Amino acid sequence: MNIRTGRMNRRSMLKVSAAAAGVLALPRSAGSAQEASPAAAVDRIASATIVPSEEMVDVSAFAKEGPYRIGFSNGFSGNTWRTMTLASIEQEAARHDDLAELIIVDGQGDNTKQVADIESLISQEVDAILTIPNTGSSVVPVLRRAMQEGIIAFPFNLPVDGEEWTAYLGTDPASKGRRLGEWLRDALGGQGGIIALGGLPGNSYTAAAWGQAEAVLTEGGVEVLAFRDAYWEEDRAKIITADLIAAYPQIDGIWADGSQVSAGATKALLDANRPLVPVTGDDYNGLLRLYDEHRESEPGFSFGLLAEPTWESALALRSALQILRGESVPRIQTIEPEFITTENYLDYYRPNLPDGVFVDTDLPDEVLAGLFDA
Repeated sequence: MNIRTGRMNRRSMLKVSAAAAGVLALPRSAGSAQEASPAAAVDRIASATIVPSEEMVDVSAFAKEGPYRIGFSNGFSGNTWRTMTLASIEQEAARHDDLAELIIVDGQGDNTKQVADIESLISQEVDAILTIPNTGSSVVPVLRRAMQEGIIAFPFNLPVDGEEWTAYLGTDPASKGRRLGEWLRDALGGQGGIIALGGLPGNSYTAAAWGQAEAVLTEGGVEVLAFRDAYWEEDRAKIITADLIAAYPQIDGIWADGSQVSAGATKALLDANRPLVPVTGDDYNGLLRLYDEHRESEPGFSFGLLAEPTWESALALRSALQILRGESVPRIQTIEPEFITTENYLDYYRPNLPDGVFVDTDLPDEVLAGLFDA
C-alpha cells in the first residue's frame, strides 16, 4: 500500500487503519486471479440452475451513480473453499469498470471480530456489504444498521436470521441436509450407526442441514453415535474421527456437510485399518481422489455429494452491483447444487489438480494451480 506523507483525508485514514487491522483492499488491477480471463466465470454461472424468488429487491433505495466501493466480510478463511471463494470474488471484481474498490475483511472465526469488521465497513461508507456470516444471529443487528445507513446488506452462503437484509443467495442447506440424509439412510439400508461432522460451532448452515438430516436418519432406523463440530477442516476432522473410532467399535457411515471433513474422517479410518464406509459431503477434489484410489480395495466406500459452488461470491458481487445500478434483482437466489455420486464422479474429479480444489468453480485451472502451488 502506498501511504503518502502529510495530512490525510478521512477516507485515506480509514483505509490505512483498516489495513492495519488485517483488511485486504483490492484495487481492480491487483492479484493473479483478477487478471484471469472472465470467460470461465460467465460460463459457469450462466450454466447453473438458480431459482429466483418472486420478491424483487427495491432497488430505488440503493441505486446511485458509480464508481462503487464494496466490502466483503468473510467470517473466516480456514479452508480451501474460502480461499477459492476469495479468488472468485477478485476475478469477478476485475470485470467491472465501475467497481472502484473491493475491501475484504476476515472475521477469523470470531463472531465479535466479524461484527466489528462490518461496523468498520459501515464507517468507511461503502455502498454494499457482502458477508458470509459465522452464525445466523450474530450479524443481524449490524446488518440492520447498514441498511439504515443506506448500504446494501447482502449475506450469502450461510443464512441469516430474520428478514433484515437486502438480498441473499446460496444453496438451501436444509434441503441439502435432507437429501444427504436420505442418501446415507438408503446407502445403509436403514440400519447401522453413523457419526456426524459439521462446520464451525453454532453456524447456521450446519444447523439447518443437520437438523433435517438427523430427522431423516433416525426416523429411517439409523443410529446417530455422535455429532462433532469439525470446523470444515480436514486435519481437525481426522483427529476427531480418530477419537470416535476409539470410542465406537463399529462406524457404518459418516454424515458431513463438507467433503474436506469427510476426507479427513476417511483417512482416520484408513489409519486405523477400519473398513471405509458411505459418506456425504460436497465437491472436494480430495474426497474424489480418495475414492478413485480405494474404490477397488474398499467395496463399502461410496458417497453422495451435493456441491457448494465457490462462485457464490462472484454472483453475490455481480448482484450487488446490479442493485447499485438500479437493475432488477430477485431478493433470494437459490442455487440448485450438482449431485455427485460414485457413478458420475469422473465428470467432476480433477486428477491433475490438488486435493484442496472444490470442483464446482469458475476459476481457470492455471489460477487453481497457482492458489495451491500445484
